[in-house]
Amino acid sequence: EAPYPLPRSLLSILVLLSLLSTVFCTPMCNNQCCRFVEGFPVRLKKLRQDYSQIRDFYEANNDLDTSLLDQSVEDSFKSPFACHAMNSILDFYLSTVLPTAMAGVTEETRDLKPPMESIQQIFDQLKSDVTRCRNYFSCKKQFDIRNINTTYIQLESKGLYKAMGELDLLFNYIESYLASKRHRNV
Repeated sequence: EAPYPLPRSLLSILVLLSLLSTVFCTPMCNNQCCRFVEGFPVRLKKLRQDYSQIRDFYEANNDLDTSLLDQSVEDSFKSPFACHAMNSILDFYLSTVLPTAMAGVTEETRDLKPPMESIQQIFDQLKSDVTRCRNYFSCKKQFDIRNINTTYIQLESKGLYKAMGELDLLFNYIESYLASKRHRNV
């Protein structure tokens, strides 16, 4: 027993203050878009884990100096139209890059398929969430994906290795953008 016991009312006040500080320090998400942004780090961790299982293969086959996800893409992710940039790039990976990568899986590379399928699922859900939350992100104008698509096509079969080899950059861009939206509108 303490030499000077705290009065019950003071103890109650301290417990209440402790609870209130927890509530006020934790973002209170009252809509799906806020919850999506606040919960994204878990998805990002899964994306990076999956990518770590395929990175070496794609980086070993990427011998090009050309960059698909260059400074202009990173700048777009920091601009008022970042959600459109993210949506366009996710669409590019979902409709072009990942299906091509999946179609190229052979008996020797079959271990690459499960992490690619996981990345594809997460990207698909992410694209859906970004589209649903356009107003939350206050998007301003469209992003032009044509330069990336043109470069990808010009690189022919090497374009796949370039695009898959740059997934970690894309994860960083998405992470920075969504992190900039955290604790906003809560």
